[in-house]
Amino acid sequence: METVTVTHGRPEASATRRTASRRPVAATIAALWAVLHLGLALGRLTGLEVTPWAGADPSVLSALSTSTVAVLVAALSAVSLVALALGRNYDGRPAQVAGGLLLGVGLVVALALADVRSLTLLGYLPMVLLHYIGVEPFAGQDITIPAPVFLSLTHSVGGVGLLLTGLAVLTGSRVGGSTAAAEDREDVQRRRVAALRVGRWAVGVAVAAPLVYASTRVAWALGIPFGVSDEFLVMLGDAKYAGLGLGLFGIAGALLTVGLVQRWGEVFWAWLPRIGGRPVPVSLAVVPALFVAMAVISAGIGFAVIILGGEIDGLPGEPVDWGAWAPELLWVPWGIALGVAALAYRVRREASLPPP
Repeated sequence: METVTVTHGRPEASATRRTASRRPVAATIAALWAVLHLGLALGRLTGLEVTPWAGADPSVLSALSTSTVAVLVAALSAVSLVALALGRNYDGRPAQVAGGLLLGVGLVVALALADVRSLTLLGYLPMVLLHYIGVEPFAGQDITIPAPVFLSLTHSVGGVGLLLTGLAVLTGSRVGGSTAAAEDREDVQRRRVAALRVGRWAVGVAVAAPLVYASTRVAWALGIPFGVSDEFLVMLGDAKYAGLGLGLFGIAGALLTVGLVQRWGEVFWAWLPRIGGRPVPVSLAVVPALFVAMAVISAGIGFAVIILGGEIDGLPGEPVDWGAWAPELLWVPWGIALGVAALAYRVRREASLPPP
């Protein structure tokens, strides 16, 4: 049975300080996204050769024109700026409304405006670095990163900034609004212990899903046609090494995810110089996890639309090459589980729960 250390004194004040310390960075990122893309959207609508969004396949918005999406981006950006102002200057009900708006806009931005290219860039990043370092066979490959890839990445980053700001505003609006009775605080602590249990289950899913995906890509890099035909593997050529980068990214992510429910995810290893034995900053674990979770869900939704919509012929290979498309169906549950695990970690750390 998990035990809870109840902190006496003024938990409201400490929670307020934690919320206030997190809000500026995330809010700044959210505001930068809103201002940048409001300008791009208005520029697009007035005839300038700029765009706040570039279509991709797969994408949940691929059926819409760029001008239509520009109207959507302009509206989301304007709502974000208003909500940021409300959350900064007001408490109570206005702050709760602002927090809800920021969460809603953040989800749309991170899951719909962003697309599979954000995850692709993350997965290919090791290969890009090896290319510029001069490591073969990556050094000889022609690697260029198109501008729309970075545009998708701005939506992923901005969406997470909006989500974190919304969470901080909602937390701050509930803290200090009224003095909770002792039994209410105990009830909150019980819910936090329950969140720890949920987090452990979520970590299990968030670890298993990427390992399934990674097993196919690592096998291809080793010349093993796992889940595909020999012809498909030959057709891939050197592209199989790009898949290896994605597979290794998934394995590394799975290992880091385990830390969300382990002591080494709360306290740095003692042998690390200067930081050994110190607590791991909550944001150091939560922010990257939420970012990857949103990128994975966004990419997974796009692939699910194609696969479940009967358009699988548009993907590389043949339908019988299940290794090329089936693992992508796990991306949505993977991302959801990772997001749940990150939030459970945040709740547990902020509740001063002991390491498991």
